[in-house]
Amino acid sequence: MERYSPSNIDVGEMSGEMEERRRRVEESCVEVLEPEEREEVNSGEFLISDKYKLIWCNIFKAASSTWLYNYLIMGGKVPEELKRLRISPVEAARELYPRPGRAKLMGHLAGGNKERYLSFIIVREPFQRLLSAYRDKIETIVPYYKQLRCQITKKYPIDTEKLKAGWWEECKPNFSQFVSFLIDEEREGRAPNEHWAPYYKFCSPCVASFDVVLRFESLHNDEMYLLEKVPGLSKVVSPKVIHSSHFNYSALTSSYFKQLTTRQLLGLLKIYLPDFRLFGYTERPYLDYVG
Repeated sequence: MERYSPSNIDVGEMSGEMEERRRRVEESCVEVLEPEEREEVNSGEFLISDKYKLIWCNIFKAASSTWLYNYLIMGGKVPEELKRLRISPVEAARELYPRPGRAKLMGHLAGGNKERYLSFIIVREPFQRLLSAYRDKIETIVPYYKQLRCQITKKYPIDTEKLKAGWWEECKPNFSQFVSFLIDEEREGRAPNEHWAPYYKFCSPCVASFDVVLRFESLHNDEMYLLEKVPGLSKVVSPKVIHSSHFNYSALTSSYFKQLTTRQLLGLLKIYLPDFRLFGYTERPYLDYVG
């Protein structure tokens, strides 16, 4: 693993890139979201480290496990202790970093609580994150999600005869069924699961105006930049290396999205298009996948 070193990155160049990302979010908030959507504050998903004056909104499936671990280390936990955790990392982190109210969060973001804190978020190409959540929580047999899997499979049966025979009890919805479920949930106004909630709803980027936007696709360099910005952080946190060069994400993504109809894709885009716009991703390839 490459060790952290200030010489590994061009801080000036990275500062320009981060400013461009921040400006894109600011401009896109006005362009693609309604005023009431821009002003919502979901403060409960933020973790505030007073020791490092650092604020992070935890987006699941975007290096969340790594940064929950980092925050536990930042809070004084040692690696040996974390190996013996009897609760989830999320629960452990919330014991150290209680969910902040809006006033506390906004005070730290604006510097109203004596000192301004640095805020950051880690984003990932929205549909790759969605696919990762599906494969991890729905396609894989995770006991906690069995009820949801069964609900989806029963509500969107592929074969009526199999449904009558009780086949749905296998609870293995395919990606098309999962997408139909997401679209209907959105249309009926139900809050999405945290693992596939849109960024703009989950982390309130229009209000938070994150100082640093890290991208999953360039996470190693982006994290090194963050370490440069936060005094003392490099002593406890190391940049993450993602070994993705030998994995064909494009082929994998294509194989799943080809299961969808054009109508389903457009339904998904209605949910996630703001995330594409806010964080500089393109939805264009997906239009070529569907039939």
